[in-house]
Amino acid sequence: MATVTPKITLTSSDLLTDPISLTVTNNITCTHGGIMRANVAATSAGGTATIIYTADDYAATCYIYIKNPDATPTDYLYLYDDTSSGDPVILKLAGGEWAWMPTIADKTYRVYATSAGTIVEYGVFGTDQ
Repeated sequence: MATVTPKITLTSSDLLTDPISLTVTNNITCTHGGIMRANVAATSAGGTATIIYTADDYAATCYIYIKNPDATPTDYLYLYDDTSSGDPVILKLAGGEWAWMPTIADKTYRVYATSAGTIVEYGVFGTDQ
């Protein structure tokens, strides 16, 4: 088994009256995972949206890393829950933004973009034993 170590650091000297300096690290034992890139052709939810994770690929909790590497801030990526009624959007990422999220393994997640041809960078890390 492998270890993936997500880490986030938040700092600011001028947001509040006191400076912010916060670092959170977690070690996750993973059995599967990797980083991929895909061209997102769909501009709305539906059958042509890019699949990031398919329900029940893993039995246990999995973690999703997703990034919109586009240089244009208004070229959004939308990550949505394709399993639930109404296809609720879970994340809206502007160009340059990214997210790391623990997720429920029984949901299917797909991505569509504001502009066809936007690239999505993503990884799914499973913890099944």
